[in-house]
Amino acid sequence: MPVQTDGRRLQRLCAAALIVHLCAACARRTSPEAGATAAPSPEADAAAAPSPEADAAAAPSPEADAAAAPSPEADAAAAPSLAGPAENPAGDEITPVYGKAEGAPEPLAARLCDALHALPARRKAACCGGAAGFQAAAECARALSVAVRARAVTLSTDEVGRCVEAMERSLDGCDWVSPLAAPVPPACEGIVRGALDKGARCRSSLECAGGLRCDGAGPTDAGTCRAPRAAGPCGLSVDALAAVTRQTRYAEAHPECRGHCAGRACTDDVPLGGRCEAHAACGRGRRCVDARCSEAALPPAGAACLGGLCAAGARCVDGRCAAPKAEGEACARDGECRAACVRRARGGAAGGVCGMRCAAP
Repeated sequence: MPVQTDGRRLQRLCAAALIVHLCAACARRTSPEAGATAAPSPEADAAAAPSPEADAAAAPSPEADAAAAPSPEADAAAAPSLAGPAENPAGDEITPVYGKAEGAPEPLAARLCDALHALPARRKAACCGGAAGFQAAAECARALSVAVRARAVTLSTDEVGRCVEAMERSLDGCDWVSPLAAPVPPACEGIVRGALDKGARCRSSLECAGGLRCDGAGPTDAGTCRAPRAAGPCGLSVDALAAVTRQTRYAEAHPECRGHCAGRACTDDVPLGGRCEAHAACGRGRRCVDARCSEAALPPAGAACLGGLCAAGARCVDGRCAAPKAEGEACARDGECRAACVRRARGGAAGGVCGMRCAAP
């Protein structure tokens, strides 16, 4: 049997033994017999009564009162942190880093999460027929509300409004429908802003101020806001809040490494003009073009692709940047269309036309 399984069984057995022990102890302390045995006799009461001399000796002096008074520094140290997440308890029980939220979700958090998750599900159901099915709006609103109430993140009413409007525009019609999740418009990126300083306990990198990363955080573990590391492991965890709020580009504002993550380890960026094999090796804002790190701007639709990349709103198709084709236009592959290249019926012309695809082929 694997060692890990034996370890878990041993933990459970120890926990069970501890519970039995505590229950037995509680039963002994609260049983009638124990109460009767513990009842003091009149003689014991008389012996225990303090004398006037003992009262005088026990009275605190003014000097003792002054020494016992807590200082302002001690009060500050004992004050609970508004944003400090509780540690995951030891044992077999695994709990999410964003625990249960009390009451209704924060209105602004609920509005943002509805636009990111529930709105695409409703629009897709209207196009394809049937129920909307599972979507993560409730989980998103719960986790985001916990972070907002802890004053770990802030949301702007104006920015959330612009995100909602952009999502609604991007979901017009049905030619965007595919088995994949609806893409997030640029207006929805970077709007969950961190409020925690360096050294603060955190649940997500989104909770840390710009430029800081929540080191050690995961779906069930809290971490600490720290500056990007020069060396060490990277790319080993999932950011729970970034995932549910669909902040796909959060690493740009909260980098894990000073350079870049390669092979699960932080590595220095390749200098401008140096030899490269991947875009990430050149660092943020640069690309690997013809095996050299470059700062060249991404080309628009109609221009040749730059290392397989194009400017926002265009895609690289057969070596050239092109805008996604609209519904009904001829196509040969999904990458040419806003949603999918739907094959024509048998006996028709070769290829297909762009349109919606409700399920994977």
